[in-house]
Amino acid sequence: MNKLLLLIIILPLSLKAEEVISYHSISTKYNLTYNSEFDFDYCTKNVEICNKIEEERYKSILPKFEIQERTSREQWATFAIFQVLDIYSTSKALKYDCIKEVNPLFTETPSDTRLILTKSVLLLPSLLYNDGYKQVTPEELDTSNALYLFVVANNFKLLNDAKHNCNKIR
Repeated sequence: MNKLLLLIIILPLSLKAEEVISYHSISTKYNLTYNSEFDFDYCTKNVEICNKIEEERYKSILPKFEIQERTSREQWATFAIFQVLDIYSTSKALKYDCIKEVNPLFTETPSDTRLILTKSVLLLPSLLYNDGYKQVTPEELDTSNALYLFVVANNFKLLNDAKHNCNKIR
């Protein structure tokens, strides 16, 4: 009995790797031999073809998404520090008689409260409304930080000059 079972299992495996299928008196012969063109490293040798096949396969399945890099915490921390330094340096510099504020949103000598409120009223709603801070790209924030770097540097330069050449009024 065991020999018969073994024969039943081995017999189909011992046939050649071709199959003949007959359908309505039309005979078709299929070659089931291994084609070496599709080797295990075919995609390493033919990167362009494989990439094209993958693109076509996923084109209809997956929707297209634009990947947008998000701003980092360090960029936002730098932005916040520059805002605080701008208010601080402006406030300190305005305590000298030779320094006047040139920003048209302020008077020539705005108070510290007005400096803080104006910055807050202008920046916070635009960043918080509809998660606006998430839509700021890293490049935009880097540009803004670079601009404020020069603003703060100029403010401290003016403050330093005022300390040596002007009279303190407040």
